[in-house]
Amino acid sequence: MRRTTRIISAALATVAMTAQAFAAGVCSRADETAGMKAEILQQQLMVAAYSCHLEGSYNAFVVNYRPDLIAADGAAQSLFQRASAKGSDEYQSFKTRMANDFSMDYQNQDDFCDNAQDMFQTAAEHRGESLSSLMAALSFDGATPFDQCTTREAAAAPADNEMVEGGSSGAVNARR
Repeated sequence: MRRTTRIISAALATVAMTAQAFAAGVCSRADETAGMKAEILQQQLMVAAYSCHLEGSYNAFVVNYRPDLIAADGAAQSLFQRASAKGSDEYQSFKTRMANDFSMDYQNQDDFCDNAQDMFQTAAEHRGESLSSLMAALSFDGATPFDQCTTREAAAAPADNEMVEGGSSGAVNARR
């Protein structure tokens, strides 16, 4: 498990650096941060499923955590939409970059599949629990492309998809 935690931390750091420039000036609320981390986990496990021939384990993961994964995807996407008028497209690009990064990890890390198998085993052991419980069991924590909002910033953050009119660009996502 220690090896898995090390790999997860390295993966999160890589992902965080990938989109740091995009995220400048926008912070994530707690639910959005959790959603981003869940999306990172799902992308890593998806690549592992295809690369390591663990499709059955991935399918069981998705079936078991489907409601949490859907909620996480919505929270992460809303964060990107708050950050940019092209948030939906940028979110899909971000997910593609993550998958590409994890695919490179597969090629460069001899123990990638062993780690993935350990993660899937942990997921199976936590069947019926929440995705956040699984992520805690995996010690899946680390940086995301967006800094987490302070309590004050979170209270001031606009509601999902709230738009403001301004400048020559017309409607843009509100930033505070």
